[in-house]
Amino acid sequence: MLIISRQDRERLGLARVLDDCYCRSPQGRRLKAKHLFYLPQDKDLLEKEFSAIENLIAYSNNMPSVVRNTQVLLSHFRDLRETVLGLGKRRLLDIAELFEIKQAISLLKKLSKDVALLEQADVVITPLVEAERLLDPGNRGTSGFYLYDDYSPKLSEIRARRDRLEKQLAQAIGDQGTALLAERGDLVIQEDAEEAVVRRMLCDALLPYERALSDNLDAVGQLDFRLARAELAIAWNATRPVISSPGEATVLEQFRHPVIAAQLALRESAYERQTIAISKGTTVLTGPNMGGKSVALKALTLSLVLIQLGYFPPADKAETPLFDFISYSSDHLDTTRIGLSSFGAEIVRLRDDVARAKSARGLVVTDEPFRGTNPEQATALIGALCGFYAGLMGSFVVATHYQTPVGDNIKHVRIRGILSNALAEIMDKQVASSKSETIPTDEEAIRRIESLMDYSLETVDGAAPVPQGAIRIARWLGMDEDVLKFLEIQEDGCAHDVSLSAETDD
Repeated sequence: MLIISRQDRERLGLARVLDDCYCRSPQGRRLKAKHLFYLPQDKDLLEKEFSAIENLIAYSNNMPSVVRNTQVLLSHFRDLRETVLGLGKRRLLDIAELFEIKQAISLLKKLSKDVALLEQADVVITPLVEAERLLDPGNRGTSGFYLYDDYSPKLSEIRARRDRLEKQLAQAIGDQGTALLAERGDLVIQEDAEEAVVRRMLCDALLPYERALSDNLDAVGQLDFRLARAELAIAWNATRPVISSPGEATVLEQFRHPVIAAQLALRESAYERQTIAISKGTTVLTGPNMGGKSVALKALTLSLVLIQLGYFPPADKAETPLFDFISYSSDHLDTTRIGLSSFGAEIVRLRDDVARAKSARGLVVTDEPFRGTNPEQATALIGALCGFYAGLMGSFVVATHYQTPVGDNIKHVRIRGILSNALAEIMDKQVASSKSETIPTDEEAIRRIESLMDYSLETVDGAAPVPQGAIRIARWLGMDEDVLKFLEIQEDGCAHDVSLSAETDD
């Protein structure tokens, strides 16, 4: 089960990533749109999908022209759901629908000849030879369809009479022409009626092939979707994920978020890949402001969601058990529609996650919960969640600035951030800029900070310290000096309070 709100799906970038998985046929697009979420009990089915995708990656690299030709054929298929359903219900199909069936049968025949590709894709497509003959009685081999005279001697006779009559009409004058027009009208009615008889005969004759046609079209969707995922994996240089046993750690090596990476590339900035191991229990992610915690959470969640949707994730290596559910939420909740405060909506969401996690092995990812809450109570609430999930069989990953507890099954991971020497370099340049005429723009200043940020993840013993550096970054970005003077007064007051507290304890 995938538990992500529409807004959070957008923030996660899931839809934009899936848009890059391009299916050519309506059958493939429909299969992709189902967003089939593979549960732990579906492991064998998922492994079958991964084997097919892995084989198609190798085949695409070795036989790219064959794959391109197949994709062209796939793009010519039409959505025949209503037509095939109507055939099964003995609805009288019109000529356009019979044409679409003939076209699909012809395309299936061509696809069935790509034996090697179908074997790699683990897909079976069976040509419908007898059905093809029904729709092409004279073996003309044309791409179009017509209610040929071959189907009915009566229809042939009516059309011949109409043709003769129309030749007479071309030369008729006066009352003779009026009489001939009336006669022609009668023949047209007879022709339409006989054509309906022929269509009924064809529909009845095609009925035994309805199941085979439906199965073949399902196979087309399967082939198309597997080829599209193989194509996406090639673009990402992704490898097949390893599905481990329940309870084992999730390991993502050099994972990234392809949408964010593409956005950074447009700015001529590099995306720094990350590596993380998530064990059962709680994993706390900390880091400085502008340190990329939200991006890291999005990227790792995206990879794990993609795996359970049957995709190769954008990572050099991925090893994970399958979860019963994955829940992701960011700190930006749109609660106006449901009439809840942001805190109320947050509690409801976390309450529901807790209820699910008690009976199922889930992955719960939340980005900076309780951001707008009293810091003391927020720290207590986050600490309670960390302790609760530490005793469960699933995994809870939380990014936060608040202090979190230390204990069994509570792992602390931090983004390294700006190193002290890099911060000193920033401050030196800030002083130098203030004395010169060349003051960096806001964008240049932010880019400078980003360029000095170390986004790599590291595990720390015990609780990670509360991230520092926000005040110095505020100064670097030009916060008014009058504000910073009050900040220095506050810092001096805090230091004085600590000194008095120490003297009292003595």
